[in-house]
Amino acid sequence: MSDKKKAPEKKRFSIGALFYNNKFVAVFSLLSALVLWFSMAFTNTEEFPVPIYDVPVTIKIPEAAQADGLKCFSPQTLKVTVYIKGNSLSVHNVTADDIGLETQITETVSGAKTYLATIASSKKGYVTDYEIDRIEPSIVQLTLDYSEEKSFVIGTGGVSASAAEGHFVGSVAATPESVTISGPKSVVDSISAVTVGEKDLGELDQTARFTADLILLDANGNTLSKDKYDQLSLSAHSADITVPVLVRRTVPFTANFTNAPSGLKLDSSFVTLSPSTVELAGTAEDFESYKSIQLDPIDFSQISPSTNVFDIPVSLPSSFRNLQQINQVTVRLNLSGYTTKTITARNFKVNNLGHEYEASVTTSSLDIVVVGPEEELANLTESNLVVQVDMSQNNGFTGHTEMPATVSISGSSKRWAYGSYKVNLSVKER
Repeated sequence: MSDKKKAPEKKRFSIGALFYNNKFVAVFSLLSALVLWFSMAFTNTEEFPVPIYDVPVTIKIPEAAQADGLKCFSPQTLKVTVYIKGNSLSVHNVTADDIGLETQITETVSGAKTYLATIASSKKGYVTDYEIDRIEPSIVQLTLDYSEEKSFVIGTGGVSASAAEGHFVGSVAATPESVTISGPKSVVDSISAVTVGEKDLGELDQTARFTADLILLDANGNTLSKDKYDQLSLSAHSADITVPVLVRRTVPFTANFTNAPSGLKLDSSFVTLSPSTVELAGTAEDFESYKSIQLDPIDFSQISPSTNVFDIPVSLPSSFRNLQQINQVTVRLNLSGYTTKTITARNFKVNNLGHEYEASVTTSSLDIVVVGPEEELANLTESNLVVQVDMSQNNGFTGHTEMPATVSISGSSKRWAYGSYKVNLSVKER
């Protein structure tokens, strides 16, 4: 019978055996001591202060400083950690709301600067059976200054764009146009400009819009630091930026006339304009509505062979941009072959007078200067002229008065009366 090998016996784990291991005992002792210490620190609040976090501090400055107009601008809010000790039940019922804290400046306040202040404490809650051990931090810095307020135009010089062909990039606009900034005088006075950041929009063929944060710059062009910025109050922290893009187009001027003879052909052979066109920028809808720019009318009663050139101011719709800055157009009339002839008129007519009134012209005659082609003036006589008075704006008037008059000329469609005329007449009820 062959001998069988016996399997090795497994060693049994024994907790008791660990305590015969020096390394285990050392580690176990250290851990036990730490647990015991933490347990005592938590439960023994008479010896080990308990922290109360984020206790708010009332920032208080002397009344004399307040009367002088000083305010604390930094910090604007303050929270600290307060360590308390005492009866365990009391200590663990104390919250941040149960502790009153306020600053006390430790030196004489003499103007705007930074002062050191201690923090005084008091008990506010119903639990009072505890002691305030310490406050961290116990000393703080308070920056006092006078209030100041200023308004700044928001600069947009950093925004750039180029116009696509046939377009025009207008002035960049910010909404709001300005910002009001208030805060400590020393900080507000250090601001030299308010702007938006640099942004290149590239080539544009339509209006671009975006929102940009405001940047406060000092006298050296540097951005105001965050700690100073946080002391300020701004009416706006950002601006809506508009970069208008308009259509660019050349538009002709058109001359206009009043009281022109019906037989005159007012074409380019008779009327010349200088300049005859203007380059404008506007919306596509604007150009659809305005195929040309109409000039203020010239009254033919002001035109004669010696007075045939007129400078007419340019008046554009407000939606257009005058890219060439053309402010007036010279209108010249070709009166070659035209002359003048003076005729005495004695034929008067009163128009638009109410039926209950009657009028008589007391002016016996008027010398009328007539302009026209030489051949048409040769046979002009008194019988061709009628001096007319329009009473439509004076209905109800009675008595003697002087009224403006117009002159109608029969027998030709290319003649007109030059100058202004008035007649005397008498009006009475029938």
